[in-house]
Amino acid sequence: MPIQTGGTTTLAEAVTAAHKEGHDFGESVARDAPALWLEAVLARKPRMPSDLEARLLQGSSLPIDFLLHDEVRHALRRGFWDALERARR
Repeated sequence: MPIQTGGTTTLAEAVTAAHKEGHDFGESVARDAPALWLEAVLARKPRMPSDLEARLLQGSSLPIDFLLHDEVRHALRRGFWDALERARR
């Protein structure tokens, strides 16, 4: 039986939702971050600071059953990095 939360019923949908959540979080971080901090974080990519990763995972609206999948956690991070890269341009 598929898990359903907020219209997310499959792993593929969870990956898509996770990327959007990560992107939204990354946009909010980039908007409030000083430029030097942003450059320092991007220089360490793909290592996300642990406090940001914790906030990203804790703030997710996806159920834990989806967050246990590597693909979903990767999509969260990828969305975050995509937003930071875009903010740098």
